[in-house]
Amino acid sequence: MPRPAEALRTPPQDHRLVKARRRQIFLAACRVLARKSFHEASVKELALEAGLAAGSIYLYLDSKDEIIPLIAESMVAELVEMLPAIRQRTVGDPRRELIDVMRAILDVIDRYREAFNVLHHEARYLERRPQYRTAMKKIAADYLGSVAEILERGRRLGVIHFEDARCAVHAIHMLCGGWAMGANNLKGTDKETYWREIAAIVEGRFFAPINGANGAAANR
Repeated sequence: MPRPAEALRTPPQDHRLVKARRRQIFLAACRVLARKSFHEASVKELALEAGLAAGSIYLYLDSKDEIIPLIAESMVAELVEMLPAIRQRTVGDPRRELIDVMRAILDVIDRYREAFNVLHHEARYLERRPQYRTAMKKIAADYLGSVAEILERGRRLGVIHFEDARCAVHAIHMLCGGWAMGANNLKGTDKETYWREIAAIVEGRFFAPINGANGAAANR
């Protein structure tokens, strides 16, 4: 959809204002997407939800499709802001750091659960379009790279074991993302219960010995 006026083609120069407005639009989009699908939502509705004039939203977005990278960028930014504090409190133990980062990912997904589902569904189509491909790859690299770095550090120290880093990172992402993607199947399940299960999978409790016994499966 083209911008409605020639005067709106020059973006605002105050970067703090741009950042604040994009955050405002992101939160408004999350509220709208909790009520209806991405394709049902209109730019005018997003603008009104954000408290902006319908035309002024084009100062910060070129089209409705840009809501998708904005959601991804905003969620990843929240996670990235938490990483230094997580690294500090886990004092060099990549196993603890991985679990804490997974918990942070789950908490971010939980805050924007419906928007995450829209992102998961729409991103693969948007990534096929040249004008969005680079931005989406950069956002994904910031997110997935933060997990991959912990895994690789753990492997160097001999405390985290995996064969292929990309597969391991994707599996961790899917475990965390499952809280949103499996919402229909998880009705009646609280977040803490889900967290305990996925943390247990990563920590290896599924196949850990019970009461010191190896179990028949381990001897096959």
